[in-house]
Amino acid sequence: MLLLLAAICFLIAKIFFPEFYSNTITLTLAGDVDSLSRYISSFGYGAFAVSLFLLILCNVFGIPTIPFLTINGVLFGLLPGIIISWIGEVIGIEISFHIGRIFFRDEARRIIEKKHMLRKVDKYSSVYAMAVARAIPYSPNILFTAAAVLTKLTTRQHLRATLFGKIPSVVIEVVLGHDLIHFSQHGIRFVVLFILTLGGFFVHRRYKQYKCGTRKQFFWFSHAKHLFFRKSRKIFLCRKPIIFYNKNRRQPS
Repeated sequence: MLLLLAAICFLIAKIFFPEFYSNTITLTLAGDVDSLSRYISSFGYGAFAVSLFLLILCNVFGIPTIPFLTINGVLFGLLPGIIISWIGEVIGIEISFHIGRIFFRDEARRIIEKKHMLRKVDKYSSVYAMAVARAIPYSPNILFTAAAVLTKLTTRQHLRATLFGKIPSVVIEVVLGHDLIHFSQHGIRFVVLFILTLGGFFVHRRYKQYKCGTRKQFFWFSHAKHLFFRKSRKIFLCRKPIIFYNKNRRQPS
């Protein structure tokens, strides 16, 4: 159903607005946020639908959504921009997930192998792990979607992980983008949130290193203990019997 709806929206935009894709791509590649914001707002009351459609399209084709999240915060305000961005991200990720599962499972595997994440795929097979991965701000959606395609997550489990996981990342990205554009008015909030975000990255990285180090230490200890007992057993079984020599015993002539 979602795939059919996305295809219909794509065709409608192509038929009724033939220059829509070329204008959007040109302004996005130029990095002109103001012009892109004015172009989206030129659709009037349909601007929110256009922004929603662009977010879905970006997630389907694996394009970063950061410029459009920033525009949503500037164009619609923080709270409406966060809600529109969250809905667009969730729908786009789900459509991308379904397309990957049905048509591009081998391509998803190649993406994961290229990023050396094939051994970590099983780690994202739980709702909690996938939600945590989605919650990381500025993380590439396409990478975690490709990992999700190869996991045993059901459609309902993946939807639940995306619904809850994208809330913190969307909030941080929209607010930071909004405050960066209006830095003169919200500079302090931008700096505080930016520092907190960096601190969160650092804590998350240190936690992963700690867990990895703990596992390595446990593995080394278990391996060393196994070798020790194996060595001790080998020495005990192979040692020669001890012969006590009696000095008073007469030697044969």
